[in-house]
Amino acid sequence: MKVFLSHASEDKKLVEQVLARLQLRFPEIQGWLDKYEIMGGDDLIEKIHSGISESEKFLIFLSPNSIDKPWVRTELRKALADEIAGVKPEFIIPIKVGYISQFPPFLESRFYIDIESKTEDEWLQDIYAAITRIKKPMAEATENLRVSAHVAADNPKAAMLVFEALVWAEPISFKITTSAPIKSTMWQLPGLKGMHQISVSELKETTRYALRIQDKLIRPKNPFVIGIEFDQPGEPRQYISGVERWDGSGGDCSIRFIEFK
Repeated sequence: MKVFLSHASEDKKLVEQVLARLQLRFPEIQGWLDKYEIMGGDDLIEKIHSGISESEKFLIFLSPNSIDKPWVRTELRKALADEIAGVKPEFIIPIKVGYISQFPPFLESRFYIDIESKTEDEWLQDIYAAITRIKKPMAEATENLRVSAHVAADNPKAAMLVFEALVWAEPISFKITTSAPIKSTMWQLPGLKGMHQISVSELKETTRYALRIQDKLIRPKNPFVIGIEFDQPGEPRQYISGVERWDGSGGDCSIRFIEFK
């Protein structure tokens, strides 16, 4: 599939890199770039019009450098004529590079690809999807709950497990398995203030601690913390062997009134 790349000379290095990465990732894409297509003695207008006519898509790199360039406008007019005539529907693909106060007429309503706001993988996928008209694959489901372990600042024998919800709320229901006997446990929900009635299920065993709080949730930017203290020497996090969700089965249920400070 041949693609014409319209751009200002000031942006040529960037455009060359975009094309190089596009062809490396998707070998079926072939770019038409003036640097490689036009030779001494060629009729510029004829060569450019021929390149646009032979291409299946027209990528226009809109930047502060290109927005008012006569040659870029000439190329765009030719591409617009082909698209409006119905010869090449969905022919023009705008790619934004840098700040632009106003888009050229006929492109203002077009969805553009903003390279500077995306990673290389993201803009490559976006450009490829626009060229081929193949929709990008749906994102794979990822875990919303992030769990990290830290050594307690005030107790070198305690590991603090921090549970964070990334986008939506998560229930407080976890089972922690350890490779060393548990001396003591604690939990806290930062951000919770005042007196609260809490419905708790707990399971306490030599090398296992499970906790479920029925009426509270872990919300984004409001993590939940479980502390596990050991008597064993050394780094306490090494004794955490597993963390999983817990449905509350086999635990002791109680209702408590707790004042959070």
